[in-house]
Formats: sequence, C-alpha cells, structure tokens
Amino acid sequence: MAQSREARAERNYAPAIYGSLLVTGLVAVQWRSDASTDGIALSVVVTVIVFWLTHVWSEVVNARVRGQISVDEAREIALDESSMLASLILPAIVLAGGPAIEIALAISIGQLFLWGLVVGRAAHRGWVLPLVVAVVDSLLGLAIVALKVAVLH
Repeated sequence: MAQSREARAERNYAPAIYGSLLVTGLVAVQWRSDASTDGIALSVVVTVIVFWLTHVWSEVVNARVRGQISVDEAREIALDESSMLASLILPAIVLAGGPAIEIALAISIGQLFLWGLVVGRAAHRGWVLPLVVAVVDSLLGLAIVALKVAVLH
C-alpha cells in the first residue's frame, strides 16, 4: 500500500540527511591520510552510531521534559532517528572492501542527492523543487569535501 503524501511529509528525514552529511565529513577528513580504509570504515561506523545514540538520547530527554515516556515511546524515537544509521552502510561497505575512499565520498554525496529528492517530493508536487533540494544537499556535501581539502591539505 502506497503512503499518502501527508504520511511521507510527516516522516523525519533530518536524521538521514544529517547522517549522510556526517559520513561525508568523516570520510573527507580522512581522505588522503595514512589511515587504512578498514580503519576509516570502522571510524565511520562507530562515530555515526555514537551520534545516533546522542540524537536518540537528546530526543528522549526532550520528550521527558514534557512528561513521562514509555519504553515504546523511547523505542519509537530510536526508530525515527534510525535513518541516520542507514547513511553509513554503503560507504562503510565500500571502504571495508578496499582502497576506495573516493567511491565512498561519491556514494555519500549521491545519498545526499537521493535524500534531497525524497524530501523534495514529499514536500512539493512536481520535480523542479525536489531537484533543487537534491542539488543543494549535494552541494553541501561537496562543500564539506572542498573545505576539508582547503583546510587540511
């Protein structure tokens, strides 16, 4: 059964986009370093999991300020933030598979483009605005890489 436009618009896409930007930054910072790609993959996985946990914790604390929450509500918060974890899967697999940092960066930026399309389509009819959102998301990823190159090299 296809989700309604309203149901798609109510989803929280921020963790997925944030996670993709985080992975892009983590890989970019280690690009052209002496680190092994396995080490970079492990670093990306651990860092994104830690950031996911901090996002879940901060949302649980925020919900708790408004009153008690159940374990089911906390689990729902964790699931709502879980798209951040999805952002690390493909880049980590590519990194663990060999010396492919540039491919992992391309995948991360590609994910930003795709998430931009998803968010744009959920928020707007047609394809012009979703493409604009996708391009802006991708440009943010490219800006992270460019800043890393400018600052660290």
